Amino acid sequence: MKKFLMIACMVLFSTSMFAQQGAMYVGGNLNYGMHSDYKNIGVGVKAQYEFIQNLRAEASANYFFKKDYCSMWDINANLHYLFRVSDKFAIYPLAGLTVLGTDVDVLGVSASDSDFGFNVGGGIEFPITDAIKINAEAKYQIVDDWDRPVLSVGIAFAL
Repeated sequence: MKKFLMIACMVLFSTSMFAQQGAMYVGGNLNYGMHSDYKNIGVGVKAQYEFIQNLRAEASANYFFKKDYCSMWDINANLHYLFRVSDKFAIYPLAGLTVLGTDVDVLGVSASDSDFGFNVGGGIEFPITDAIKINAEAKYQIVDDWDRPVLSVGIAFAL
């Protein structure tokens, strides 16, 4: 596991070395996390960088609002491979790493935990203009005791 995390970090850090070559976007998401015991809504921010044609790195951070005494947050590093179906939209599979945190507060007693995990899923994006695009995404977070699908819709703006 440590070797895998080290390789993943090296890949993500190497993308910043090619920052002049690709398109960069920043934006936000509305999220819906669906654990088997509860479901909660969240908001997030993201940054995307296409470091070679059709291969994009995305970093995101999300906060899921408290529901049933539990709130959650996650930090993700994902890779997307873009299949540009036409100039109207693109679809992409995604894979990556996540750190998922949970905070529980019941009757003044609180506890928190965080774990590393993996993301798998896919999405679709629609360019509105050359500088603005919207997307919808479904991913599954594989994390000890907190496995769950997350649905999101978002918008991104070119830098």
